Amino acid sequence: MIILRVIHTGFLFLLVFISYFVGLVITFCFLPFVRPKTHLFQAAAHYWSRFIAFFSGMKVETFGLQNIPPNKPLILVANHQGAADIPILLGYLPVYFRFAIKKELFKVPVFGWYLRQAGYFSIDREAVLSAYKTLEKIVEILKSGESVMVFPEGTRSRDGSLGKFKRGSLMAALKSGAPVVPIAISGSYNIMPRGTYLVNPSKVRLSVGQPIYIKNEKEYDQKVEEVRETIARLLSAHP
Repeated sequence: MIILRVIHTGFLFLLVFISYFVGLVITFCFLPFVRPKTHLFQAAAHYWSRFIAFFSGMKVETFGLQNIPPNKPLILVANHQGAADIPILLGYLPVYFRFAIKKELFKVPVFGWYLRQAGYFSIDREAVLSAYKTLEKIVEILKSGESVMVFPEGTRSRDGSLGKFKRGSLMAALKSGAPVVPIAISGSYNIMPRGTYLVNPSKVRLSVGQPIYIKNEKEYDQKVEEVRETIARLLSAHP
């Protein structure tokens, strides 16, 4: 069994590498005809993620996609179980979005360029002012009419359970007035647990709750807890 997983993982990593460059060439062909260009690169990421999800062997079920408000900037808030979360969200949510990525990845040749073209932005966890700058960037993106993905736990779960939310993680909702859309990812922890690079095909459930608005500072903490409780409830409903 372990040998088959090693072979499958090796094949998948090779496929990721080859399909990335093939997708890059196709994206270049459409570049002169699409505006804004960030949407073109985000669309390419969407289809590439679906492609990789299929060959990884994961089966993704979606619930509550109708709860996503159309044609408005959103703060999409998801729990963070594992490394596969970003491809799952990119591939199966019917909305384009931007999100923060650790700054080191922007230094990777070609890949870093793609991240910038898609409108993704860097985060430096060691910088004192990083959280403030990230908040400013998220509000700027929301006011431009685009959506943002936020992981309020701050990092991947160590055991798959839902962690505590950082207090300032949803401050952009208060500053911008954009609705918060709770999203629960269940099953992605098993795909590639911490400490291993072997891919384990798994069943994943992606559940979307009703939007939540944070209207003033007085109700901020209560609303943050409401978002967390909604995600916990969605995880419980579709374990």
